[in-house]
Amino acid sequence: MQKVANCIYLKENRILLLQKPRRNWWTIPGGKMEVGETVKESVKREFFEETGIRIDKPVLKGIYNFLIKRGNETENEWMMFTFLAKDGEGIEKEVTEEGILKWHSIDELDHLPMAEGDRYILHHALHEREIAFGLFEYTEDERLLSYRVTD
Repeated sequence: MQKVANCIYLKENRILLLQKPRRNWWTIPGGKMEVGETVKESVKREFFEETGIRIDKPVLKGIYNFLIKRGNETENEWMMFTFLAKDGEGIEKEVTEEGILKWHSIDELDHLPMAEGDRYILHHALHEREIAFGLFEYTEDERLLSYRVTD
């Protein structure tokens, strides 16, 4: 099972998102955990690699499982650990190998092109205190089939 760590970086009611070139969808910066890393080490490393910013004191906001389905069969499964950080330093990149970085106001999140499950993850991380635990099922072409999230 693939494990991923990402971080929502919040500053002045805006968050930094990454636009991936494949679908032009906006995503939370992060990436694959490496063998021997803790989840927190992974999110700090991945966020820095993608943004140029060293986040400080990331707080875990959610643990999610994703199933990619082909009919009734599960083709792929992965797990994501989502953090929220409000402090960091560094020279922010504008364009990376992964895509384009841009600040977005919280108010515009519902109107940005992104995976539907990411909207639930963002809203929970920004507005709830508890850690969320969730399961999302997608088709191979990234259409959300179902989800459930609990605190």
